[in-house]
Amino acid sequence: MTVLDDARRGRLLPVGSVDLWVDVQGPVDADPVLLIAGADAPGFRWTPAIVSRLVDAGYRVVRFDHRDCGRSSRVPVDQPYLLDDLVVDVVGLLDALEIRAAHVIGRSMGGMIGQLLGVEHAERIRSLTVFGTSPAPGDERLGGPDESFVDSMTSRLFAGPPRDDAERVAWLVELDELLAGPAYPLDRDRAAELAAAEIATGWVPETGHGVAVHASPGRLERLGEIVAPTMVVHGTADPVFPPAHGRALATGIDGAVLVEVEGLGHEVPDALVEELWPVILRHLRAAGDWTG
Repeated sequence: MTVLDDARRGRLLPVGSVDLWVDVQGPVDADPVLLIAGADAPGFRWTPAIVSRLVDAGYRVVRFDHRDCGRSSRVPVDQPYLLDDLVVDVVGLLDALEIRAAHVIGRSMGGMIGQLLGVEHAERIRSLTVFGTSPAPGDERLGGPDESFVDSMTSRLFAGPPRDDAERVAWLVELDELLAGPAYPLDRDRAAELAAAEIATGWVPETGHGVAVHASPGRLERLGEIVAPTMVVHGTADPVFPPAHGRALATGIDGAVLVEVEGLGHEVPDALVEELWPVILRHLRAAGDWTG
């Protein structure tokens, strides 16, 4: 299956006030795993490296495009939303799919949504796994983004959006390079394939996700309310959220396991999934049918 074929899987599903593009794989009666992507990222950015492994392990896997992203409903720029609204989308999606509770795996913004699910909808989570995320993105106690990363992102902003598909692919690959750490060198050809598929399935240069992340309250003081078995995966070379963000999560959530990966950036590369797969599977199996 090509990258584009994988990206085109799924269907549009009405969920509350929006339509969400969703892809479901695996037996309908299997334990469900909900994969929540990061900001501006469509669901297929969770690649077969994790999806196929989960299905082969006997799970039912759900990927989806957030509102304002991919093929899901666009939101007018004058109608900002918060992480709470994205959580409502996720709960509505679980309801529409008749999923009582799922193992939740989230990256970056998806990990923040997972935290809020754990706080406000504990009964819907069997376990929580988060990659490269934060309980409080703007909290100075945890440190801010790498200065060179901020400079590069500022330059990209002032340069304006790319004008054609070739520039769009290059723009997305450059972003992947900025987010990558030294432990897993970026496969530029693979990154270009993913970027081209993203453009072919509804990419836009900017969504309201960044506003949702930074305008929403932090969760540092509420982490103790998360009771689902939790694993925090964080890179020592994350240019967006320094390691203190992952450590704060693991410290604040009772019993959470911290997996700190040397040289990992703000990314979930296929090679990382391959290396961590035994750990991920052990975490899911240990949670079993736990529902809080």
